[in-house]
Amino acid sequence: MKKRQIPVPQPRSRFYRVICKTCGAENIVFSHSTYPARCKVCGTVLVKPTGGKAIILKDKAEIVAELG
Repeated sequence: MKKRQIPVPQPRSRFYRVICKTCGAENIVFSHSTYPARCKVCGTVLVKPTGGKAIILKDKAEIVAELG
């Protein structure tokens, strides 16, 4: 009798490497953040939290890479 393989679920959340359009600094933000993520250099709000997936503000930040 064979054992049935149980697939391991993949996480839906990710980390993103984001560039601030105001100062050009790179920041790492979480896709499901519950707190407004700010730039470490200039303090501009890059991510707006919602009930689930956070909104990355396109006029203030640009996604460079998806980590993990």
